[in-house]
Amino acid sequence: MVDVIGIFGNIELQLFILLLLAFSSYMAHSKKVQLHCSLMGIALFLQVLTIFFVMSPSLSSVSGIQISDQLFLELWVHHIAGLLVMLLVLYINLAVKGYVRFLGEPYRLMKPVALLWFVVFLGGIHIYTRLYSAL
Repeated sequence: MVDVIGIFGNIELQLFILLLLAFSSYMAHSKKVQLHCSLMGIALFLQVLTIFFVMSPSLSSVSGIQISDQLFLELWVHHIAGLLVMLLVLYINLAVKGYVRFLGEPYRLMKPVALLWFVVFLGGIHIYTRLYSAL
């Protein structure tokens, strides 16, 4: 049986993370880089928690159903893009804080990574809609 409450709780949590990202972006534009980095770290931590404790179990609960090849491909693209976003956010955050050396300018990647995170978010909503409407 699919945990519908967990699904909708995850969507609400994803919306909260999206709002956190928007506020964090505002902090970056206000030149409050340390607060921006801290908020991004919190958003990344919340995202990792939702992946392990909500997304993975809910996806495994529907693993026995038949899905189209297109949806299977969308799932893989969503997973790979999400992993890329998390790695880039972590890398940029560590580079801005001076823990790792960054080749180039880390600030140039912030906007594309934020856009990619938003696209992955929309892709996740799309996948949830397609997966759970089939049940």
